[in-house]
Amino acid sequence: MKKHKPTASVSVHDLEEQALSQLTATKYKEAIKLYKELLQTADNEQWHQKLAYCYIQRAKDFAAKGMYKEALVLWENHVQHAQPPYDAYDQYIIWLFETNNLPSIKASLSQLSAQQLDKQYPELAAVLGLLMLGKYSEFQQDLPQDSSVIAHFNIVQTALQAYQNNQTDKLRETLKKLPYRSAFRDLRTLLNASLVMSDSLIKAQALLVKIPVNSPYYQAARVMLACTREGAELAEALRLLDYQQRSIVAEIKGFNKKQQDFIQHYSRLHDNLSDKVQFNLATQYKSLIGTEVARQFCQTTLTHYPAGNKAFNKHFGEASEFEENRINALNCEREENLYDAEYYWRGCLGHLNKGDPVDNLKAALILRRIATWEPEAEDRINVLIESLDYDANDHESYLAITQHFSQKPENAKAYKLWLTKTLDQFPQDIEALTFAVKAATANKTFKKACQYADKILKTDPLNTFAKQTLFSSHMAHAQQLMRDKSYHLVEKEIKHAEKINLIKANQKQLQLMRALLFFANEDKQQGLQSITQELDALHTNPVSRHFHATMEALLNGLPVTTILRELAPAKDYLLSENELRAFIQQLTPYTTNDEEQAFLHKALEKVKAPLKKSLSEQGYPEELLLNFCKVLDSIQHFELLRHIAKPALIKWKNPIWTYYQIYANNNAEAANCSADEVRRLKLAHKVAVENKDHPTIILFEKLLDSYFDANPQQGLSFLDDLFAGFVDEDDEDHDPMEELFGHLEQGVMIKLNEKAESIMKKTTPDRLIQGLMKNQGNQEAVLMAMMQSPDILSALMLLKAADELKIDIEVDLNDVINTFGILTDDKPFPFPF
Repeated sequence: MKKHKPTASVSVHDLEEQALSQLTATKYKEAIKLYKELLQTADNEQWHQKLAYCYIQRAKDFAAKGMYKEALVLWENHVQHAQPPYDAYDQYIIWLFETNNLPSIKASLSQLSAQQLDKQYPELAAVLGLLMLGKYSEFQQDLPQDSSVIAHFNIVQTALQAYQNNQTDKLRETLKKLPYRSAFRDLRTLLNASLVMSDSLIKAQALLVKIPVNSPYYQAARVMLACTREGAELAEALRLLDYQQRSIVAEIKGFNKKQQDFIQHYSRLHDNLSDKVQFNLATQYKSLIGTEVARQFCQTTLTHYPAGNKAFNKHFGEASEFEENRINALNCEREENLYDAEYYWRGCLGHLNKGDPVDNLKAALILRRIATWEPEAEDRINVLIESLDYDANDHESYLAITQHFSQKPENAKAYKLWLTKTLDQFPQDIEALTFAVKAATANKTFKKACQYADKILKTDPLNTFAKQTLFSSHMAHAQQLMRDKSYHLVEKEIKHAEKINLIKANQKQLQLMRALLFFANEDKQQGLQSITQELDALHTNPVSRHFHATMEALLNGLPVTTILRELAPAKDYLLSENELRAFIQQLTPYTTNDEEQAFLHKALEKVKAPLKKSLSEQGYPEELLLNFCKVLDSIQHFELLRHIAKPALIKWKNPIWTYYQIYANNNAEAANCSADEVRRLKLAHKVAVENKDHPTIILFEKLLDSYFDANPQQGLSFLDDLFAGFVDEDDEDHDPMEELFGHLEQGVMIKLNEKAESIMKKTTPDRLIQGLMKNQGNQEAVLMAMMQSPDILSALMLLKAADELKIDIEVDLNDVINTFGILTDDKPFPFPF
């Protein structure tokens, strides 16, 4: 296009709009052309300012690319369109330094004022300070003599003279005269670091890392920092330096020629450190790093660089049979061939001397390594037990073994044995003592439980579990003594409990216990009054008071009717939503103890009428009723469960209520379900699958599996034809869920289902699979299979729930994959937890 001078004001306006648009878009080159064209039409001050601004920004862009000459030309162009003081004058002078233009530098320095140097241009002042300390000391004559830079320069010269004369006290005192914002503050930091380096490398490092990257002293700080490093840290620090800087560090550290060669070689090859390069470095410099260290490193490298075997034999001789087996085992592990890996690791054991402590530790570590991938819990524990024959002091192994045997009642004898061994080996260990507390509590040996809890508190005075256990044990023992009418001993237990730093609820419970003791042993009427007062303090409603009074009377062997007679009647009371929530929490502590569960049913019988009335009339939210059902299910109270489920199913029509209604109607005996109930269960199960309600799906499948186990002939009935697809037509006799989890008790399944429900609120199926498979195997295939069969997701949810609850269910990821017949071409997965 031909350039032409705009002839109309509209054209000038459009040109100005274009120029401003280019400037806003940071297209400074185009903006400069447009503003120069505008200035041909008129001498506009605003256009001059904008053109000067564009020249400055473009100059900075060139300087950032190291094109300092071009930057200088652009800056000088901006002067033609601006008035002093000029923008970026400090940067202009620094760019002059980069071009080594001494006449221009000296002329520019003479134009600086003290105000500019001390206040406006701190970066330039720092650069000038460093240059004056070097080969450009004459610059001080060109600077304003009344500036702080000149005053501080004189102080620094005195400090450096003291440093050269090794006058450390004088150096410290001189450096204190430099203010915080001095242009020489980073030099002061360098000198202070040099003062403390001989006493504390950590303090020196802390000082040196404070020097910022844009400081002219930064490169010196990097060199000094490298001098404080050793070993791998030193090698990494040297790699980041240039050749000259590395040479300085080498001289300071006193490296010999071989060491310097190694550092240069390592730094040059660092970005291409393949296994082969590392192997060759180790063999080439084995005299430097030590033959034994080099040999061990090369042996380890051979696991993924087998081509180095010939070179290894040349430099170090043939490896021992132990090493051959070790290398083969590691190679098998890398290929996920765990079967052969175990074979080679056990081959290693045959070449170790059991009388040698070092060899014993090696053997123990090998066995613990094998244990980590054993798919079966029993095999894993047996390997850990075997490892203790070689190293009897491994804390984690003892705890893992004890944890395993604590899971099942049939392992009670082994649990007792290993708990004793663990406590003998680690008598003060909190985790071991926690096992002991739980075992003693389960066995109702409350004195022992108190002794173990006391030991925990001596190590960890704030341990809430130990405190609560100690209190509960004293209370349980007091109840036992109360039933035996050993009242003088009850008082002792109460006093022991009082010594614990109690929460408010425990204090109230203790006061109630005193009232019960007073009723049993001293004055019945006054005791009844005290009991009533304490129950009033504990609960806001008569239903909770009646329930609590009944439980305490039964647990302490006291007459229930006599105590209840003193309380305000509860028959017609309606519980509010919050009161029902509190009542459910009140039930929960009694659900885990078999003896207390028996009393629990009797206590609920006393408040059944107001509970039913409240459930019928109050209109509680669904989630609250579901929580109540879970508690009632755990204690097998089917009457109340039926009372909730029937109207809830009519009101909400969710599949879970079909489950609870049929489950409660048959008192959890799946075998007693009618054909119509089985039909309803299947229909509700289908809805739960469509809704992706996985915890509910698990409950349905467990109940239906139990039904068909008890009634195998029903599996061939017409119902299966009507509702085809529920049973796998290709494999009617194979039920994966039953095969995986059928051995678990109902109580365990309830806990797992509750936990699975909680987990599903926090995760998605794809995240669950990613977490379980740990980025191994064909995750997409598992996800696709899961979409075709919800049972797979249910199984994975139960695995995750068991892991979080620390329950050994003897099922792992391999079992799920193999049982459902997915990923048959993939290699087995390691146990993910």
